[in-house]
Amino acid sequence: MIADYETNVVYFSSWLEKEYPKIYIDLITVLKKNNVAYDIIPCTNDIWCRDYMPVQIDEDRFLCYRYYPDYLLKRKSDKRFITDSQEVCMRLGLKTTNTNIIMDGGNIVKVGDKVIMTEKVFQENPDMSPSSLGSKIEKLFECEVVFLPWDRSEIYGHSDGIVKPISGDSVLITNYDDYDTEYYEECSRRLSKVFKVESLHYEVKDGDSRNWAYINFLTVGKLMILPKLNIKEDEQALSQIKQLYPDCYIEQVDIEALVADGGGLNCITWCRKVDQNHIRFLNLLNRSELEEEIVFTDEDIRYMCKYDIVRFAERNPGVVEYYMKCLSD
Repeated sequence: MIADYETNVVYFSSWLEKEYPKIYIDLITVLKKNNVAYDIIPCTNDIWCRDYMPVQIDEDRFLCYRYYPDYLLKRKSDKRFITDSQEVCMRLGLKTTNTNIIMDGGNIVKVGDKVIMTEKVFQENPDMSPSSLGSKIEKLFECEVVFLPWDRSEIYGHSDGIVKPISGDSVLITNYDDYDTEYYEECSRRLSKVFKVESLHYEVKDGDSRNWAYINFLTVGKLMILPKLNIKEDEQALSQIKQLYPDCYIEQVDIEALVADGGGLNCITWCRKVDQNHIRFLNLLNRSELEEEIVFTDEDIRYMCKYDIVRFAERNPGVVEYYMKCLSD
């Protein structure tokens, strides 16, 4: 099981640039500044790609679950937002094991050799008992799963709004202790059986209801991108994260508009571990974004055309046409 702190590429739905162009530009600016590659996911129906993208078991194996969330089934018109996960995996060329178990990727937090989920997954799969479902999920994930109670005030039931890994044996809980001590204590009790537990806390009067979003920060390798919400808690969240992750590079991006629509940075990203050849391809492919003038060497062009001429031609048709003409000459 590959955790986000072991990954090296960030993926976005193509819808993100259309619906939140400033947030998209700000994110890829930070990624480029920190030499982190990124890519766009094809065939998606909404921006929340964490929920429908597969779980990476190792560098070449992925688990594709059934993405069929109850919160998109209540109104017939919402079903159009359900992305076909298997089609996406096929388009990306991923080798997948497929399961009919209904899950959301936002309810899968990978920590070392364990996964943290909420018990909402039991309600989503009522044809199986919790014990047999839990065993089957562990077999698919090839690791132990720690189940947390589902906070019924949060309809999505996602564990990525509750907890984040600090290391392979320690986790960070969001600031539930500031407003729901009973729920915090139960989560802490379950997690502390297998992890060292830290928690966020904000010294503010009348805390902002959006401060849940800080725990939903993006992690890719050693880079962390923390939400900026333009509220009093911004600086306190940044200070605490810096203390808890002293070896990481931490940036902030304003996602106030995104949080107003119910999501955070982890929700709109999917992270993957790839080899260095793929990293080189993505960096060259995306070179034209944010740059007014781009120059490819002959070696760059040959490499891109041999690696994936179709994608390179989509982004740089004139360059590929030049390359093909040179070959014919």
